[in-house]
Amino acid sequence: MELTSVRNARELGGYQTADGMTVKSGVLLRTGRLDDISDEDKYILQNTYRVRDVIDFRMDMERVKTNFPDGAKYHHVDIIDDSQLDEQADKGGLPEMSAEEFLQFIETAENLGIFGDNMYITFLESTVGQQGYREFLKILVKAEGAVLWHCTSGKDRTGLAAMLILSALGVDEETIVKDYLLTNEYNAEKIAETRTFFLDKTHDEMIAEKAVLLMDGVSEIPMKNVLAHLKEKYGSVKGYIKFLGISDKDIEILKEKYLI
Repeated sequence: MELTSVRNARELGGYQTADGMTVKSGVLLRTGRLDDISDEDKYILQNTYRVRDVIDFRMDMERVKTNFPDGAKYHHVDIIDDSQLDEQADKGGLPEMSAEEFLQFIETAENLGIFGDNMYITFLESTVGQQGYREFLKILVKAEGAVLWHCTSGKDRTGLAAMLILSALGVDEETIVKDYLLTNEYNAEKIAETRTFFLDKTHDEMIAEKAVLLMDGVSEIPMKNVLAHLKEKYGSVKGYIKFLGISDKDIEILKEKYLI
């Protein structure tokens, strides 16, 4: 997507399904936060893509402000229970934390299972996450135009949402993982900035890499772990989607809307 003020802005159009169909272009959009979107980019979303629904996966502590194109319906959909992270919410954000505060934040997130190699399993197995992704898929079923979803960096909660809808449409796992990993290309400049910032701040390469994965980049390990988990527990990603309450009829509607 040719947006200059929104990070990690891309769409799912053009991917092939196992049965020879193609995901429609311009209707399934994934981005980072829209807080600082320019008027020009907002115009593109409103008039070129004709976005009708915007889904915001961010926690309350992340939603300093909201911004979205005119004519679109805004949905705030929780994926993470942030109740135990409230203490960090008043510190002004991760870059403003001291090294000690950042380490404490990382430790808290890891202990809660919302950061690390198995964090996506936590997202999809928590009550909040299941309710959120059920709502996400139901919005797609009912949508009458393009849908845009985002979190802060457009990588973890947003990436899981992309994985679910692409799986529902019949796109293969290899393609889904490649789409997920594109974040590292789209966020390459910001990843480099974050790594340098936290290296200067902590002088610890491990902490700097954790900061990158928390804020800007992705590793294939969490995605592969959650895909393996869903296959083992539910038989397939579609099995999990049906567990959420998305029916075969809903899946057929999704295919009719978003495939050609």
